[in-house]
Amino acid sequence: SLDFLLVRAKVRALQGLPTEAVKDFEALLRDGKFASETAIRYGLAYARYRNRDWAGAARELDAIKRPKASSAMIEHLRADIRLAQGDGSGALVTYRDAMVRFPLNHALIYGYGEALSSTRRYDELRRFAESQLQSYPEDIRLHKFRAEGFAGQGMVSMQHRALAEVFALQGQTAGAIEQLQIAQRAGDGNFYEMSSIEARLTELK
Repeated sequence: SLDFLLVRAKVRALQGLPTEAVKDFEALLRDGKFASETAIRYGLAYARYRNRDWAGAARELDAIKRPKASSAMIEHLRADIRLAQGDGSGALVTYRDAMVRFPLNHALIYGYGEALSSTRRYDELRRFAESQLQSYPEDIRLHKFRAEGFAGQGMVSMQHRALAEVFALQGQTAGAIEQLQIAQRAGDGNFYEMSSIEARLTELK
């Protein structure tokens, strides 16, 4: 499948120095030694991305024929390249469009969360994590995004309330209790939030 070939190309692009990986894929493309041109161009784009050649990486992805080649991996890399180029808004748009086309792809969900974090859109990060947690309530990474969103907004009690769930899901009950106690001491939540913290603390104890 295309995704198999893309994964294989990515693994190859991660080998050795970035400059060596670029030369390797350029030779494959020049000599026509490939089963899929899409996969080779993706591998070359990833190698250029590793080499911090953002413009070169973007050109390789743009050279991939559409819509024949449709993959979440390609769009993920496209978004990451835009983020590396300082185009945070463009990266977020790319991720959102990709998530519509590939709604169950966790790599895109996590990539979008990371992009929101790196662009310091903490309120959006928190709300995005909360919406995704409705579908994936035991996803540790989403709980970490939620905690980061609260932290970025200066909501200390809720930050530690969210971190408590990370510890609880990892089976570290004592750590979860400690986080909830920190949340209580911070005391900057509203009545509903502080009541939630107290109730969860009682439950875990």
